[in-house]
Amino acid sequence: MKKLLFTLAIGLATLTSCESDLVSAPPSDSSSNDGILPTKVDIVYSDGETETITYTYDGMTLLKEESTDGYYTDYVYEDSKLTQINWYNAPNPAILESYTYDAQGRVATVSTNLVDFGVYNYNLSYNSDNSVITSIHVENPTSLPDVTILSNGNMIGDNDGDNYVTTFTHDTKNAPFKNINNRELLLTIDSENCYSYLFNLNNILTDITQHLTDPSNITNTYTYTDFDYPRIITEDYDGDISTYTYTYNND
Repeated sequence: MKKLLFTLAIGLATLTSCESDLVSAPPSDSSSNDGILPTKVDIVYSDGETETITYTYDGMTLLKEESTDGYYTDYVYEDSKLTQINWYNAPNPAILESYTYDAQGRVATVSTNLVDFGVYNYNLSYNSDNSVITSIHVENPTSLPDVTILSNGNMIGDNDGDNYVTTFTHDTKNAPFKNINNRELLLTIDSENCYSYLFNLNNILTDITQHLTDPSNITNTYTYTDFDYPRIITEDYDGDISTYTYTYNND
């Protein structure tokens, strides 16, 4: 699966209705257009290949992501709480991921089953205001942890423990998945089946990764709908240009 900066990649983990206790969001997280959801995104990659991803919901809750490339992702809930995100290279399961929660409703553990490769488990911990999330690999506890940093409803930094340090900047407009249920909780999970930055409140302008031998620089430009959601995203990934065109339920 290609790296999709703006497509709901799949894997994350953790939804619950008590997300409001997690990361504080500014007043703009509620607005007169709270019902807007993306229904599909049409992608043209830098090599000319194309892909369309469609999204299915129950109300404001994300249930499925399905690609014309043949893969799909299912979001599984029990009592309105996300318990699994499963990614299939249709029809075969490829990545099966499950989550447990702590007493405060935050994701406490992530178990990732890379089918045919093995199961990997992670314990998550949080600082006092839930803005810094640390993920420790259970099977290799002496390895450096992954640290995610959040601010104002956005992921602003990530250190993956393997010498990749990424920083993000954002605009002040609405991100595509701003209105989905449990967005704030999803933002706290950065795992094999989900990338937390997809659930930002605002849109990524720059995505800069520092690494000794493999640095990268992504710059994004936008055209917006009348409701200030992205219509077209132009991604410049170290000179390779891809475009993402969103359709919404209010179009």
